Amino acid sequence: VVLARQHLLVLSKAILLNLLALVLLGGLSAVTLQAWFMVLYLAPLAYLLWELLAWRHRQYILTDHRVVKQEGVFNISSFDASLDKINNVYHQQSFLGRLLNYGEVGLETASEQGTTTFAFLSKPVDFKNSIVRQRERYRAEAGAAMTAAGPSVTQLLEELASLRDRDIITAAEFEEKKRSLLGRI
Repeated sequence: VVLARQHLLVLSKAILLNLLALVLLGGLSAVTLQAWFMVLYLAPLAYLLWELLAWRHRQYILTDHRVVKQEGVFNISSFDASLDKINNVYHQQSFLGRLLNYGEVGLETASEQGTTTFAFLSKPVDFKNSIVRQRERYRAEAGAAMTAAGPSVTQLLEELASLRDRDIITAAEFEEKKRSLLGRI
């Protein structure tokens, strides 16, 4: 299981607002000698804490079967894509994103939603590569399970037809076995 989050840079707006409010309200308090102006600082501070809490609850999870995007503090929304349904995985990084190690990872699936994007993701290349490795591992395990399960119904029907054509079984026996095999599907 791999847990990824957005880069801390998503909090920059709230941090800058707090610094600006601190400077303005601190300066206003110092000039007017009125300390109560600092009470107004509680609003931007609450905004910063809310954004931090929202960031903490925004998770991107890779398991051995699916990729999950979960967001929300009080109201939670979740999206998941099964690894076998993912057609393509891509990532994009701007120059600044490469310097600060953040970017976007996208999943293209055959679902109605099409592409799902994980924006401002920290270490996007690592997350993308983890998805690709896990998807290939999942597909290899699924292929091995299919091989271990034995011949497919189609292969069994072809063998039965061959036995019928060589007069090893009768046409009635072929039809009976055919109905039995088709009943498995």
